[in-house]
Amino acid sequence: MKENVLKVENVTMQFGGVVAVDNLNLEVGKGEIVALIGPNGAGKTTAFNVITGVYQPTNGAVWFQGEKIVENHPQGKMKQQYKGEHAGDYAQVLAPTPDKVTRLGMARTFQNIRLWKSQTVFDNVLIAKHCRAASNVFSAAFRLNRKEEAAQRENVLELLETVGLADVKDEPATSLPYGKQRRLEIARALA
Repeated sequence: MKENVLKVENVTMQFGGVVAVDNLNLEVGKGEIVALIGPNGAGKTTAFNVITGVYQPTNGAVWFQGEKIVENHPQGKMKQQYKGEHAGDYAQVLAPTPDKVTRLGMARTFQNIRLWKSQTVFDNVLIAKHCRAASNVFSAAFRLNRKEEAAQRENVLELLETVGLADVKDEPATSLPYGKQRRLEIARALA
């Protein structure tokens, strides 16, 4: 039996009378690469927004690494407007913000590339490491975090090597061609 890293159960996202995602069920096992494909307007981005905490689903649940991180059920006016299935299957509300989902270890990239334009390739990935930093303003100001910072920099170099960008680490991020900018976003998400 496979170990699920991600499980999406009966997720419905409804905006008023418009059902953007209808009863989505998805499982991603450890080591698997899974694609979510469909035409424009099919709800792919909405599904990712629910999974990563940008949107709270109208109904359903999401598990990440065996822990339930998202759950909701139709409430208020949506009780009457709800068009999906499984309305009574969920009772609690778990709605983490995107930063909390990122701290759990799940990150995403966007359709439009969002790089720090004035920063180097290296610095774009290093900035992403901040959410895992243990240091605070005091320890950083007095350079008490040297070991942590050195470890972060080493990890950034490893990530750039992994995505094939180590040779351009000192280049401005915006000087890269589109394909390499996309790889830079992936390295940043991994960080």
